[in-house]
Amino acid sequence: MKKIKLLYYIAFTSGFLLCQKVTLEGQFYPYSTYYISSFNLATGESNVPIFRYKVSSDSYPIYVNARFRATFLSPQLGISNRTVLIDVESNTFQMKADLVLDSKNFSENTTSLIDEGSPPNVIPIFFKSLETIDVGNYDNVLSNIMTTGKLPDGEYRFELSLSSGISEFDLSSSDEKIETIIVESPSGVNLESPGGSLADTTFNVVYTTLPSFNWNKGFCSNCVTYIRVSEFKSEFHSSLDEALEDERTLPFNQSLEWEQLSDVSTFQYPLNGVRPLENGKIYVWQIKTSVPTTDGMEDETSEIFAFKISDPSKSSQIGIENPTLKQLKESLGVDKFNSLFGDNAPLQKYSPTGEYLINGSSVDQSTINNILIKIKNKKIKVNSIRVEND
Repeated sequence: MKKIKLLYYIAFTSGFLLCQKVTLEGQFYPYSTYYISSFNLATGESNVPIFRYKVSSDSYPIYVNARFRATFLSPQLGISNRTVLIDVESNTFQMKADLVLDSKNFSENTTSLIDEGSPPNVIPIFFKSLETIDVGNYDNVLSNIMTTGKLPDGEYRFELSLSSGISEFDLSSSDEKIETIIVESPSGVNLESPGGSLADTTFNVVYTTLPSFNWNKGFCSNCVTYIRVSEFKSEFHSSLDEALEDERTLPFNQSLEWEQLSDVSTFQYPLNGVRPLENGKIYVWQIKTSVPTTDGMEDETSEIFAFKISDPSKSSQIGIENPTLKQLKESLGVDKFNSLFGDNAPLQKYSPTGEYLINGSSVDQSTINNILIKIKNKKIKVNSIRVEND
């Protein structure tokens, strides 16, 4: 009889272990920049959220151990082997209900947490640092941090893991969450088309009142992008900034300084909800990105580009006065241009219509302008030119 009871007890215990399930549900919070002032590497304490996870079990009580580890690589500083930034572990504690683990409480200064029981239970807990970066062995890291106030650019891996069991002496791995984040200092926003300097608006002409704006915002992880467009009135505005601070065509609501966009690098001027652009007028535009950092959102603004909308009423001025032909001449060089558009050349008296195809697909004037500028700056090489008759 004793043997039967013993077997029954073992079977029941094994069944309990098999059905036991402790899991993590939540998220890590990625940032583009991590300021060292947001962390205490000695204690593991942070004043910004790095992660927030709920620990849940399908049966209580349960014993749990939690560990958070952050490592990084930084080719910029010559660190090619994964290096521990911080490694913090809790004691083994008993849970009687679901519990939230927040990075702001994952610190040697924490002595207790409160679970989600009804009524809530106070859980005595403590954390200890297993390992932190030895800046003495990484003078370049310390120098970089002291200069910029930020963690160096690189690949950061954050790991939150749980071990659990029905007793504090019988723990096994139960769940783990890993997040890899690339930290790279923002390289700024660079406008591409349409436009350029105010002095070159005769060169930067757009043949549509619905232009496509293009820019490059470099590495901009989880950033928010904004645009604004204004008319430049030479009789009123002494600078491009002054025009943008004055009445805007986009956003239409003058109480808003910027129009928020989705995470894009191109934007077509819309038909509705804006002030329409008009032929023959000069406009200026600018892009702003708001980058998430552990010290809040930081703004990066681009330079300001100016462009002019063509005036169809003056389109009868054919020849080299045409802005596109001017661009072609500057991009191809005088000799090559004259061989194509000069007297008795195959394109003599040609006047651009504003309709263009690239690889069979229709493109707008700003795209053509951008390509010609790249040819002029030798960023694109012309291998050959062929003239075809319709």
